[in-house]
Amino acid sequence: MHKQRLDLFRNALRKSFVLCLAIFLSACSPDQDAELTLVQKKDATHPELRLSIDLWPGYYPAVIAKQKGWFEEAGLRLVLDMPGDTDKMLAHFSAGTIDAIAVAFGDAILVSRQMPDVAVILVTDESAGGDAVLSKDPNVLENLAGKKIGTNLGGFGELLIRKMLDQQNLNVTHVNMINVDASKVPELLASGLLDVGHTWQPYVSQAEKVGASVVFSSANTPGLIPDTVAISGEFKQKHPEAVRTFLQVWFKAQRWWLNNQSQGNQIIAQATSQKIGDISLEGIRLMNQSENIQTFNDTEGESGLPNALKLYNDFYVNLGVLRSPASDSILASEFLK
Repeated sequence: MHKQRLDLFRNALRKSFVLCLAIFLSACSPDQDAELTLVQKKDATHPELRLSIDLWPGYYPAVIAKQKGWFEEAGLRLVLDMPGDTDKMLAHFSAGTIDAIAVAFGDAILVSRQMPDVAVILVTDESAGGDAVLSKDPNVLENLAGKKIGTNLGGFGELLIRKMLDQQNLNVTHVNMINVDASKVPELLASGLLDVGHTWQPYVSQAEKVGASVVFSSANTPGLIPDTVAISGEFKQKHPEAVRTFLQVWFKAQRWWLNNQSQGNQIIAQATSQKIGDISLEGIRLMNQSENIQTFNDTEGESGLPNALKLYNDFYVNLGVLRSPASDSILASEFLK
């Protein structure tokens, strides 16, 4: 009896060993290896793109495409961040913790101080009234001298303010310029710590709710503020096809939004925690693919990107923000074709 039990135990042990061996060999089968290799190749071909955007209508095609899953369908893994702080976003981009930013062209040029190989790959829109200067005094332009004016100093907002002062035959020595992030302007106007402030939607609506009104805007300065997507030189060099995929999906989402604005606004409002009424294309001229190609290559017109680059280079060099002008290599139109 003891010998029979021992034989049964040995047979069971032998069968268990054979079963474990079969499972092990199955796990290492050529088909499994081929599948694993395929996944690795797919991930290598379609890398993760980390994009940060300001809350600005021109950048919302990225929100729509992300929410509808279009980037993933195209094989691009997009991580979208909306920090609500432009300075913080620029710092993270310069530090290499994100791959791309959606910001005003003037801000993208500033990044070239730390990232000389940064590339502007897209003009999302032109601000044609979307950037606004507000005050609780509707007649403040008649008496600007000595006023406290808030904007992001050393950026495109300061250039907009300077254009406003020029039209009043004033300059920055006649006013008190204060460095302020756009998101803080409504509360500073409400408290009286600012007399005048530059911002954009949704902050314009917030400022209007505390009694401020628009006294000047980018509608008074055509071509001054193109909005863009800039990408790191490292990402551009390593993943050129991913950049092209990103642009194709962007333009797809842009077209869809223009044809489905009510539905698109709902998607954007939910994704950005805004009210639907705050989502508007008023004062924004979205730029499609053909318009992008035109503005990148327009070397003579005032609305061309090369002219805007010269304008900002002159401004930043004279201000001492840039030691030397940003190179025209910052304009990377090759991905649009």
